[in-house]
Amino acid sequence: MFRRFGYSVYMIAAVAIISSSSAALFGQGKYTVGVSADATGGGKSPDFAGSSISQNSQNYAAFLATYPSLKLTARGEHSSLDTSYGFGYEKSYFDPSYETKSHSATVGFSTNLGPRWKLKLADTFSMTNDISSYRLLSGATSDPEQFQFAFTPVFARSNRSNNANAAFDRTFSKQSSLSFSGSYSTLDYPGGSLTSGVLSDQKRIALAATYTHTGQHYTWSLGYSGVRFNFSNFQNSFNHSALAGYSYKFSQALSLRIDVGPSYLDSLDNVKSPVGVNLTVNLKRTVQKGSFGLTVSQTSGDTSGLGSVSTYREAGLNLNRALSRSLSVSANASAFDTQGLQVNSLSARGGSVGGSIGYALGRDWSLNWGGQYQHYEGYNTSGYDQKRVFASLRYSKPELWRF
Repeated sequence: MFRRFGYSVYMIAAVAIISSSSAALFGQGKYTVGVSADATGGGKSPDFAGSSISQNSQNYAAFLATYPSLKLTARGEHSSLDTSYGFGYEKSYFDPSYETKSHSATVGFSTNLGPRWKLKLADTFSMTNDISSYRLLSGATSDPEQFQFAFTPVFARSNRSNNANAAFDRTFSKQSSLSFSGSYSTLDYPGGSLTSGVLSDQKRIALAATYTHTGQHYTWSLGYSGVRFNFSNFQNSFNHSALAGYSYKFSQALSLRIDVGPSYLDSLDNVKSPVGVNLTVNLKRTVQKGSFGLTVSQTSGDTSGLGSVSTYREAGLNLNRALSRSLSVSANASAFDTQGLQVNSLSARGGSVGGSIGYALGRDWSLNWGGQYQHYEGYNTSGYDQKRVFASLRYSKPELWRF
């Protein structure tokens, strides 16, 4: 059960050893350890309310939870390391009551291999039944630069995902660079016999090359990627994609990026259309006391986490704002629509809205209130909704120790 989790622990340990060696080679390292912990409680609707596999008739029940985390950062003269581990425990007082546990680990390492080469390694692991609720309640964030599965359903009770990345960057001048990258992503559904016609354990292996040129206020890029998909219950496939990107910085606070390009799906199965278009539009606004981000995308001939290969669309909105020295608000909204490319394949759509208000009781303590609503439909079920309200007392010390 913990095979994927063990893999990430080994990865983090290996990168930590590499970072320590780099600090010894390139200069004295500086290390920081941070911690956070909380006591959370509130009310929620059943995980499967309204679906054809609903196992509970109660409309609402209380829950208690805690989400402790630990972070370690290391900075050398030519290298850096960022690692984190988070744990989530939640008990829901339905009849009968039940418990859920979540694990999340991340690692990021970068080092200069000379004046023009740079190596970057990253790994992200999660094991949870509801990644959206875990991120909202724990305060964890995802890396927008890394691949993420759009569909991680609550009704599967548990899913394990892991995404490992490696990249070599070659700098030609201050304006131009070339990057070679590879990633290995997995998504597993324990107890998959309940949903064997809908979900499938899968692997995604990708290789990419990207050339980037930067001007005073703009950046453009050209790239190619090849992706191999291995499914336990569906036909394996291969995807070729080309991408052209352009970003413009209107000011120090506002920037816009657009990436677009064709894709071609090579599959032994009959597909509705092997040719598609990939498109991503990202708008960022940063101010002294907050930030705003909006992303809209379409991905063709890739895996969304549901069934086999598909074309899927996503939209996401994130907002953070400090209203005063003690009061802050955050909100996020996301939606997706996935259409399977195989004949008679599955489709699904859904969305999530969540937000919280934080009040600082001091330098390290805060009170937080918030809520979340999720809705999913499709994949041969009648759909379901999940609602949650919560309050928490959180202790956070980003720099507990420095050495």
